[in-house]
Amino acid sequence: MQLRIKLAALAMAGATAALVLTVTPALASSHAASKAITGPESAYGVVYGDAAIAANPAIPLAWRGQVYANVVFSPGGGPPKKGQDYTFTTPAGNLTVVITAPPTNNEAFNPESCRFAVTNDVVFTAVGSQSTGKFAGTSGPGAVEVYGAGYVPRLTSGPDKGQCDTAPDSPELANGAIETFLLSAVLTTP
Repeated sequence: MQLRIKLAALAMAGATAALVLTVTPALASSHAASKAITGPESAYGVVYGDAAIAANPAIPLAWRGQVYANVVFSPGGGPPKKGQDYTFTTPAGNLTVVITAPPTNNEAFNPESCRFAVTNDVVFTAVGSQSTGKFAGTSGPGAVEVYGAGYVPRLTSGPDKGQCDTAPDSPELANGAIETFLLSAVLTTP
């Protein structure tokens, strides 16, 4: 009787081992390599008033898409150029991009209201080999638009009294000033 139980146990163990060996390669092949994920990524922020007219505005950004993070962006430095690398630093990792086209700059001024607006557009592609964290290995195109608008004061004396003060050293007015940052991309992460 005990011999039959031992033989039955060995037979069950053998059948279980055969089943495990048959199923394991199928499981391994279906989970071994994860698929790349492609989706939208955006970062947006805005400041108003005194914060918008600062020499180097600090714009709080909310990153949304494949990566969720909150950071502060300060444009600083010279104007971007085609072929230049730039790294966006976030708590989730750094996204390094290369500027792929000459940036465009559009300016508008209304002499009746003394309102100005400046839009800078920069097109880029992600450089995954230089990116880190959740951005490591990321590829894909994107663009950044930085927009600023506000008012200059009117001259209070002289022959041009009442006209807009457009002198290079004329201060911008905090009232009505705005600075925005928008990054929009379609990124593929490995």
